[in-house]
Amino acid sequence: MSTTRRINKKRKFVADGIFQAEVHSFLSRALVDAGYAGFELTATLPKPEIRIRATKPSAIIGEKGRKIRELESVIQKRFGYGKDGITLTVEKIEKKGLCAPALAESMKLKLVSQIPLRLAANSVLKSAIVDGAKGCEVIISGKLQQQRAKSMKFKTGYMISSGQPKFDYLDVAVRHVFFKQGIMGIKIKVMKPYNPLNKQCAKVPLPDSVEFTEPKKDEDADKRIITKVDDSHRA
Repeated sequence: MSTTRRINKKRKFVADGIFQAEVHSFLSRALVDAGYAGFELTATLPKPEIRIRATKPSAIIGEKGRKIRELESVIQKRFGYGKDGITLTVEKIEKKGLCAPALAESMKLKLVSQIPLRLAANSVLKSAIVDGAKGCEVIISGKLQQQRAKSMKFKTGYMISSGQPKFDYLDVAVRHVFFKQGIMGIKIKVMKPYNPLNKQCAKVPLPDSVEFTEPKKDEDADKRIITKVDDSHRA
């Protein structure tokens, strides 16, 4: 009689976290020019699926799907999956300004290419507002231009910071940029608009939002007024 071995839940969660962290680190280094903005792991299918979110899917797929097959092969060999044991798919981000990870990667590339700090932050804020975000906040910390570390905050629009709407409306991303003088941290918050039909927007309205509707016309009152006017003319 065969006995099934119980899996320790703590070790399972730790192993899943290490797997996702290592895959994220690998994809962020391999897909620098593709606008990589994170991935989702779907393990409920017959075989696991990694759904990569990016602004340029063609850069991930490559010519005739060559690059995505190479990435898939590397992940399979690294984590011991058999052939076709795990699949990679690409999901395009329609509006870059509503995705905090995409903005953080864009900000990271700007800082690496020696673009001035304020100019890079203002361009990120502008792209978020143009794409329909209610507000955006950029926090940069580290050794910015001098030896002593400090942090700078750039903010525009409307931003909430507490309650359940914080989890429904805010999209937060953190990235690190490595320089010779030290590490610079980037934190971006995006306040998404309310639109239940759009996947990138919030599905639940704000609790303090008030909607004014036009009053309904009373057709019976209009008829009574017309009859009174007709009676007065007859008299």
